[in-house]
Amino acid sequence: MKGDKYHLVELPMGWMVLLAGEDGLKRASLKPSPQEALEDLGTDLDGAVDEPDAFTQVVACLHRYADGDMMALDQIELDFNRATPFFSAAWKACRSIPPGETRGYAWLAAEAGSPLAMRAAGQAMARNRFSLIIPCHRVIASDGGLGGYGGGGLGVKARLLQMELGGE
Repeated sequence: MKGDKYHLVELPMGWMVLLAGEDGLKRASLKPSPQEALEDLGTDLDGAVDEPDAFTQVVACLHRYADGDMMALDQIELDFNRATPFFSAAWKACRSIPPGETRGYAWLAAEAGSPLAMRAAGQAMARNRFSLIIPCHRVIASDGGLGGYGGGGLGVKARLLQMELGGE
């Protein structure tokens, strides 16, 4: 979109492309390769300008997180303007899960205000536009299984959880 900026950054856990508009960070995609990260944003990148300086604070927070500061991601402002009220509530609830801990989809649905909407909570995580920053890697299946993870696959999800537990 007009006026949007983006930046591609390499992190220890993969490549992340960041997209921001006037109201803050609109998308963040974590993938194994730069190509996949850029492709994941698709047409959202149309008209956006590569402007690394616009993301200095966000990139610093991402690196601090990768270096062990588990609270660094909380300082990144997100733009939920294009999200449904339920998705916004689910994403905010997900951000409240402490690093190194996990919650199930039932908990997430209840925290988002719709205790019976477990499938919708799953969809909110599947459509998470802010890989890593909204820590959907902390949401697991009721049987304790990891479930899915669009931010680079289950290996990345397991590695992130292990890193947050302090045992990378």
